[in-house]
Amino acid sequence: MKITVYYEDKNHPTILEVPDEDCEIWIEEDYRHRLSAAEDKSSVTRRTAQEIMDEDYNKPTFNSHQKETRRHASLDAFNLDGNLFAGAADVESKLCEDDYSKLYRAISNLKPKQQDLIKKVFWNEVKQVEIAKAEGVSESAIAQRMSVIYARLKKFLTDKK
Repeated sequence: MKITVYYEDKNHPTILEVPDEDCEIWIEEDYRHRLSAAEDKSSVTRRTAQEIMDEDYNKPTFNSHQKETRRHASLDAFNLDGNLFAGAADVESKLCEDDYSKLYRAISNLKPKQQDLIKKVFWNEVKQVEIAKAEGVSESAIAQRMSVIYARLKKFLTDKK
């Protein structure tokens, strides 16, 4: 039996070939587990192996990955000197041309707390969820702070001075 597994990209799934006997064991174990936990035993039906995979693994894993990665802004979104970049390599080459001086100047114009947040997210690669827990605030508060930072950086980087 073929089972489709998704992680980061639903357009490029991994397809596993699993022996039918193993799937039958999995289906029966899932059915018994859900039956024992259900209040209304008559409402519990057997799920296919793909339904088990989708509901118990694919959907939660994919959603968790999407939830985390959508909070990070890509440098592709920045418009430096009126030039839109196609990818990260273009951004890096453009920034290298200026020896990162514009970016460092823009970051130095941020408030100290904003600079610390930028360093945590991009240099130290701390997830925004972890920052929120450490500071005792909501994830949306950190996301809002990052939005303000992005707007200020964009303003500094696009201003002709």
